[in-house]
Amino acid sequence: MSKGYKFNPEMYKTVAKNVRKFRKEKGMSIDELCKYAEIKKEFLQNFELADANMAISIYDLYKISVILEVSIDKFFVN
Repeated sequence: MSKGYKFNPEMYKTVAKNVRKFRKEKGMSIDELCKYAEIKKEFLQNFELADANMAISIYDLYKISVILEVSIDKFFVN
């Protein structure tokens, strides 16, 4: 039962779009980000470009936020 709460079913897409945006603003390649965050390149590429909702762990998202020097909550803003 949701008690009337409204959840955004596109949240993973929003996060992926923002990870890509902040990575590019920082001038960092996927290769660099993957190296520093210890994330597989194929995963991050698929995550950033996926049309479907693709899960990312909160710990990986936290590491990305630290590396990109962006507050983690910024990834969730449309």
